[in-house]
Amino acid sequence: MNMVFVGAKPEFKCSVSNFNLSDSVYGNITEKEIHTFILEQGSCEIYSSDDTIKLLSSGNYTLEQIRSNNISLSTEKCDNWIYSREVYGPTIVTQFDLICDNDWLRSTSKTLYFFGRLLGAVIFGQLSDIFGRKPMLFVNLFLLLVAGCVASASPSFFVFIPFYILQGASQTGLFLVAYTMGTELVGPSYRLHAGFLVQSAYSVGFMTLSIVAYLIRDWRYIELAITLPVILFLPYYWLLPESIRWLLSKNQKEKAQEIIRKVAKINKVEIKEEMLEEMTSEQNNTIQTDKKHTILDLCRPKMLLLSLNVWFNWLINAMVYYGLTLGTDNLGGDPYINFCIAGAVEIPSYILCMLLLNRLGRKKPLFVSMVIGGGACIASGFVDSVTPKIILAMIGKFCITASYAIIYLMAAEVFPTVVRNIGMGVSSMCARIGGMLSPQILELSIIWGPLPLVLFGGLSILAGGLALFLPETAGKPLPQTIEDATDGTRKYVKLVLYSYKKIKSQKY
Repeated sequence: MNMVFVGAKPEFKCSVSNFNLSDSVYGNITEKEIHTFILEQGSCEIYSSDDTIKLLSSGNYTLEQIRSNNISLSTEKCDNWIYSREVYGPTIVTQFDLICDNDWLRSTSKTLYFFGRLLGAVIFGQLSDIFGRKPMLFVNLFLLLVAGCVASASPSFFVFIPFYILQGASQTGLFLVAYTMGTELVGPSYRLHAGFLVQSAYSVGFMTLSIVAYLIRDWRYIELAITLPVILFLPYYWLLPESIRWLLSKNQKEKAQEIIRKVAKINKVEIKEEMLEEMTSEQNNTIQTDKKHTILDLCRPKMLLLSLNVWFNWLINAMVYYGLTLGTDNLGGDPYINFCIAGAVEIPSYILCMLLLNRLGRKKPLFVSMVIGGGACIASGFVDSVTPKIILAMIGKFCITASYAIIYLMAAEVFPTVVRNIGMGVSSMCARIGGMLSPQILELSIIWGPLPLVLFGGLSILAGGLALFLPETAGKPLPQTIEDATDGTRKYVKLVLYSYKKIKSQKY
C-alpha cells in the first residue's frame, strides 16, 4: 500500500526561467505577470518564453494586447517543474518527474508491484511446499530487507522498479508463508478465527502506514521505515517452530513429534507416546489416492463453471479492494486521514464476519456484501461533496473487505482436497491480476471522473450475483474428491428442473 504515499502525485507547475526586465520597453510589467501568462497554456506545455519576450521587447505589444488579440504563440514542452509540498513531501513522482509524458510510469509502477506479488505467490508458494515454511519465511525477510533498502536509495526510476517488484514478490511470499503457518499451527476449530485475526493485524499495519507517512513525508525514509522493522523477526529463528503438517507431509515424523512434545510441555498438557504415534501416523495425515491431479481436473465440464466463478470473484474482489485503497487520495479531504479510515473499517468488517459466517453461511453474506459495496461505490462516483463521498467509499471498502475475506475462506471449502492447493494457487494468481488492473482502472478518471468507481461497483455487483450459484459450504464436510465438489451442483440443477416442470404442469 505504500505507493499511495511513496508514489503520490502532488500539484505542480512548470518552472519558468527568470527574465531581465530592466529595459523600459517592458513598461510596468512584472516578472510574475510574464510567468503567469506563459503558464496559461498548462503545466506540461507552456507558451514559448522566447516568443513572448520578443513580442514584448519589440515595443509593439503589451502583455494584455497579446492576450486579448489571441496572437498565435508557439508552445514548448516544460522540462522542469515546481511541486507543491502542502500535502506530500518528496515522492518518486517529484524525484523522477513522473508527470506529463512520463505520467504512465507512475501507474505502471503500481501494476509492476502487483506483478511482483503474482510472482511471489507462485514462486514462494511452491518453494515453501518443497523446502518448508520456516526457511522460506527467512528467505523472504532477507529479500524484503535488501529490496527495501536498495529501493529507498535508488538514483533513478529504472533502478527503483526492479527492487520494487522484488519487494512485491517477497512481501507476498512472506505473508503467504506466515498465513499458512498460522493456520497450520492451530486446530481446525480455531482456523476461522486465526485467519481473521491475521487479517486484522494486517489492517493495523494499514493504519500505521498512514501515521508513518504523515510523520516522515519523504518517500526514501518511508521506504526505510517500513523495511527495517523486518530485523525484529530475527529471534523468530529460535522461537518459531516449523509447520508440523509440512513435516508430516515430508515424512519427517521425529521432528514433528519433537515439536508436539514441546507444545504440550508449554501448554502443561501430558501427551502419551501412543497418542503421539496416532497423531503423526501416515494414514491420519494423508489422503489416499492413486491418481495424480492437475489443474485440468478443475476444468472438467462439471467443475469448470464452479472454478471460473470462484476465480472471477477473487479477481474482482482484489481489483475493487486495491482500487479503493490506492484511490483514497482521489476522494478529497486529507489523504492521510482517508487512508487511516480505510484501514480502520476493515477491523469491524472482520469481526462481523467472525460473528456471522457460521450462523448465516457463506453464500448469502458474500452476495449481500458485494452488492451493497458495489452500490456504494457507484453512488460515491456521482457525489461531489467530500464527506458523503468518503462515507460511501468507506461503506464500499467495509463491504469489499468482508467479501474478500469470505471468498478466501469459501474457496478453501469449495475446492476438493485433491486439488485444493491448485485451486487456491490459481485463485491467488487471479487476485494478483485484479491488483495489477486496479491502478490502470483508476487512470480512467481522465476519460470520465466517476468511471473507475462505476466499474468497481458494477463488477462487484456482477460477481456477487454469480456467487449465488456457488454451493453453500458452512457446516458441511470439506469435499475430498471432484465428485464430492460437483455432487451439490448436480442436485441443485435437478431440483431446479424438477420445480420448473412441476410449475409448468400445474399452469396448464
